Amino acid sequence: MHAKISLAALASPIALAIALVFTAYLGPASLGLAADQAKPPSPAPVQSIDSKAIDPLVLAKVVPGISKAQVKSLLGDPWRTVQYNDLDENESENEFWEYRGKDSHGTYRVHIEFDQHDTVLIVGKIPDKVAGGKGTPAKS
Repeated sequence: MHAKISLAALASPIALAIALVFTAYLGPASLGLAADQAKPPSPAPVQSIDSKAIDPLVLAKVVPGISKAQVKSLLGDPWRTVQYNDLDENESENEFWEYRGKDSHGTYRVHIEFDQHDTVLIVGKIPDKVAGGKGTPAKS
């Protein structure tokens, strides 16, 4: 007596066997990749910023009205340079330079803004950490 087996019934166990072999062979690797991709990325390592001591007497010479060349001769190359355009009628680019410094109170940034004629407009010394760490509330 021969039993008749339909093609669908035969295909189903074969497809199941192929799926099991495929999963056993590639499953753990692909599951591992999926698990790795599901994890949040680890944060980038914090790069230390090399802050050097800036002589206060030299920094005191960086005042509004001096040129970029004078700033560079006093402080050297900036830590960061940013160019921006405030869409003034001249459409000229303005720029600011920042230097990293360190003194007895901790690390800080020196922020120097230039106008379109490469002349210093603003000089500021900005501490990285302030007492309380939350800034100073505005007085009304």
